[in-house]
Amino acid sequence: MGINEEKRKISRVNYLMKGKVKFKESLYSGEIQDFSLNGFSFCSEDVIYVDEGEKLAISLYIEDEEEVRVSEVDCIVVRRRENMLGVKFDIIDYDTLMLLREKLIHLVGDENKINDEFIKFFVGY
Repeated sequence: MGINEEKRKISRVNYLMKGKVKFKESLYSGEIQDFSLNGFSFCSEDVIYVDEGEKLAISLYIEDEEEVRVSEVDCIVVRRRENMLGVKFDIIDYDTLMLLREKLIHLVGDENKINDEFIKFFVGY
């Protein structure tokens, strides 16, 4: 599980978790393959019929110690391939955001870096 630096200014980690996309009347099962405090990539075996700029809901199945937590977040599609969506968070509840933050701290190993990014997330940099 490495950090994906690319041209992003925020930490993104490769981490698999199950997810489901709900868009209009369709439901797509798949996996979140990496995430940051801004969003994530969602991949499915199915072709995903959603355009860039569309809003959708995604259920995240987050393993947290001995339990699996299910959270629904509203996202905007920023990148689309046949079986993959790159999304940014539109609406995310505080508990889910904090859980993702804790996962990032654990995976990146630099609490100060993630806390700085967390502050920038709220301020809107």
